[in-house]
Amino acid sequence: MKISGATNIGNRRSENQDKYIAGRLLNNVSFGFVCDGMGGVKGGKIASDLLAKYIEDALYVHNENKNFNEEKTVLSAIEDACRAIYNLGEKNSEYKGMGTTVAGVTVNGSKCTVYHAGDSRVYIVRDSKLALITRDHSVVQELVSQGKITAEEAETHPQRNLITRAVGVEETVQIDVAELDVFPGDIILCTTDGLTNFISPHDMVAILTQPNIFSMPDKLIHKALGNQSTDNITAVVLAI
Repeated sequence: MKISGATNIGNRRSENQDKYIAGRLLNNVSFGFVCDGMGGVKGGKIASDLLAKYIEDALYVHNENKNFNEEKTVLSAIEDACRAIYNLGEKNSEYKGMGTTVAGVTVNGSKCTVYHAGDSRVYIVRDSKLALITRDHSVVQELVSQGKITAEEAETHPQRNLITRAVGVEETVQIDVAELDVFPGDIILCTTDGLTNFISPHDMVAILTQPNIFSMPDKLIHKALGNQSTDNITAVVLAI
């Protein structure tokens, strides 16, 4: 397993409210998560930082425990972080309504567990084909699902940045969880919308099928920057 990640403030923002964590535990569980904060001048960064810390701390408590349940551990950490973010917002009007997306994976052998809330995404590349594993929790995705707009119209819809689910906006949050089998040669990408809104699937595959995984996040970010991304940009890549 090889893992690489990178984040960039982007062309327009004064602060990077994205956060990522990635690593491999001594018990051979690997992980990668991206969080995209939202709400207030500083609230988004506080929310994404808190969520990332809660998840990372919870995983490393089990660093050498070969029998721990990574799914239960991550979901419990997200639940605790959600409550902490919400309570902080309730106590401080400046941060009220802040929250963060989350998109990430834990990989244990051939089993990959995907965790998701918001419009950050998880993709997998297998045999040079890109597949989106998560489904956005967003206004435009609901419109697409209802057949009211097309996927192409969603790309330029004025409400395309409005999400319907985030960690910390309310005291609890529902996290979508999926499991899939992974195989040698698979590439997993966890990324925020500052990337996915400004790079084509073709360019994504072209970068994710190059030989050097450690340059992939920077190359993805460079491509989005070249396409005038207006948001923070974050990518974590795991090579099975």
